[in-house]
Amino acid sequence: MSTTLDAESLPSLQQAVLDAATLARLVSDIEGLTLVDEVLLKGGGASMASTQRSTLAEAVDALQRGQVVGVQVRYRYQGQAWWDTLLRAPQGIRLVRIAHDLEAAGSR
Repeated sequence: MSTTLDAESLPSLQQAVLDAATLARLVSDIEGLTLVDEVLLKGGGASMASTQRSTLAEAVDALQRGQVVGVQVRYRYQGQAWWDTLLRAPQGIRLVRIAHDLEAAGSR
């Protein structure tokens, strides 16, 4: 069975490379202005995301120290669910952000 994806039905994706100061502001904003649902840690290679409970600040610290290769934070802000994935990159921390409209999802 084949399913055709409609590009308009896919959530938009945003990407950026963050320096240390911008990353610190992002962590502060998420912790202070949103409702964090989950923080996931990604180890190296084929290892799965960790289900170990961490705060966003602890997870980002582990990312900056090279203890994990990625962090995903899932949070809610202004009626949308946001998934921010942070990955180590040579030029800084790469942010990949996707928003899910909670109201539209509830009407499907």
